[in-house]
Amino acid sequence: MVGVLIRMKLAVLRRAASGPRANNMASGAVLGAIGAAGTIAITRLDTAPDTVLDLLAVVLATWMLGWVLAPAYAGQPALRAEQFALLPIPPRRLAFGLLATAFVGVPAAVTLLAFAAIVVYALPFGPAAVLLALLGTALLLTFVVLLSRLAAVALGALVRSRLGGAISGLITAGLLAVASSGWIVFVALESVLVTGFSAEFSAVVRALPSGWPLVAVRAADEGDWVMAVVPVLGLAVLVALLWLVWARALGPNRLARPVVRGSDAEHAVPRGPAGAVPAVFRKELRFYWRDPLRIQSLVVAPVFAVLTCLVPLFFGSTAFLPFLGALTALMGAVTSINWYGQEGTALWLTLVTPGSERPDVRGRQLAWLVWFAPAALLLTVAGTVLSGRPELWPWALTATVAVLGGAAGLLPWLSADQLVPGPDPRQHKDSPLDHGDLTGPAFVMMFLAIGTTGPALALPVLAEIMDRPALAWLGVPAGLLTGTLCYLLLGALAYRILANRGPELLYLLRRGREHQGQAGAEASALDTMPRSRRRLLLVSVMAGCIALFPQAVVPTLMKLSGEVAQVWFLALHLPQELQWPMIAVMYLIGFALLGLAWRLYANAQREFNRKRARKGAALPA
Repeated sequence: MVGVLIRMKLAVLRRAASGPRANNMASGAVLGAIGAAGTIAITRLDTAPDTVLDLLAVVLATWMLGWVLAPAYAGQPALRAEQFALLPIPPRRLAFGLLATAFVGVPAAVTLLAFAAIVVYALPFGPAAVLLALLGTALLLTFVVLLSRLAAVALGALVRSRLGGAISGLITAGLLAVASSGWIVFVALESVLVTGFSAEFSAVVRALPSGWPLVAVRAADEGDWVMAVVPVLGLAVLVALLWLVWARALGPNRLARPVVRGSDAEHAVPRGPAGAVPAVFRKELRFYWRDPLRIQSLVVAPVFAVLTCLVPLFFGSTAFLPFLGALTALMGAVTSINWYGQEGTALWLTLVTPGSERPDVRGRQLAWLVWFAPAALLLTVAGTVLSGRPELWPWALTATVAVLGGAAGLLPWLSADQLVPGPDPRQHKDSPLDHGDLTGPAFVMMFLAIGTTGPALALPVLAEIMDRPALAWLGVPAGLLTGTLCYLLLGALAYRILANRGPELLYLLRRGREHQGQAGAEASALDTMPRSRRRLLLVSVMAGCIALFPQAVVPTLMKLSGEVAQVWFLALHLPQELQWPMIAVMYLIGFALLGLAWRLYANAQREFNRKRARKGAALPA
């Protein structure tokens, strides 16, 4: 049976390699190989032996954590126990077969290459240490695979619960914060190579199962054979226990209580002021509390903002704390981008009710503001007070109110115009990635929301240039004005899109990925772009973001606040008279690259609309 399951897994991989996920698989393999090579390179660092061991233990623990988190973002395994529920296969035999298939694929191969660092680390210590390293590598790989499978079972139990949505939001916020502030790792690495880790931290990373093979190798080198054998035996026992637990967990999943999105008859009766907008408003307020995807957005935004703004504290800078609220509002908009796509074919309820498009949009806008505006304003006040920088009050308030208003207008417009189809909420999905690829719309939302703050923030900038601090407070009413205009005008554009293109959007939601897979049935302009232009678009966005935000905006805020930390900001490493010119160059590069990305996307969107219009004209009346 193991051979049959492995062939099934290979067939699934072949199909995925020839489909739209081929690029993701290839890029993941390349990045994984680079990470594995970096892990092996740690063993040859010219520093203290204890530091090398601890640093290698930290990296191996990171690989282990990656396997635990993988089911939440890479989706469930290709072959799952429920697919064989009707076959007369004993659970332990099925568990053994599914475990064997887990070692087939790019993730296991890349991880094995990374864990080979244990063997490379043991080479100078003799044959006995190498033998222990080989055994420890095999056991550690089996351990992380089993741990990942158990994490997938737990995720399947929690995915439909509100607790699962909150946990997923915390994990997502942490990963996003690490991705955006990962440069701090390289700053810390420089000091670690000189001073090493603390004794407490060293004890913790060595006590994790990922560090046990390294402890065994070091003990073998020191001639302590009891400590050399015990960690390897302990890892073997742990693997056996995990396998037994996983085999028992392959039965029906009864751990989670399904989310109830509705209500009983008594509470379903609309209360409060009469009217369609209040009815949609109350429905959306409940939806944010009851739907796990909406709960994720409620958790991700403030947690990401707090984690990101705390990073500069490591360098003694509090200049970013006042912008906690603005960043919360921005991330709240990015994570809420696909309103109509998340709700699936429920859109038909709006379309079959005459004149309901406007109340639907306005009710959603109000509900989003009620959930995110108080949190954003509260974090703005708290962050500004804690920063001890009263001169940043107008900057913080201006940015917060401008982002809130701009996002409240952009959300319904982009949710309707850039709709991404996904499964209906009634369909069980364990991974956020199974709800559609929102990367493109999320970037569009982020850039446009930041752009809406430009007119209002221009006043504090002008006040700084003119050295007239009182003028900076004019940015707050300017932000309210621009936010109100975005709320009204873009909201009106959104309900016009629903009225004019509603049936087409509903058909796209109903057919979903099946419809996207058909020739000529592309869901968005990105699907029609040639691969070379899509890559150029991605590179332009990434390079533009790096040039604009960390290399231009952050140094600007540091110089204005007077708290300068050079770190990896190019301009701050130059002589004083060249810093502002370099910051200006970075602004120009960032805007130029993002402008190029927008130009590519706009051209693709025009071509996509032209094809869609020709297709509509060709249909019989």
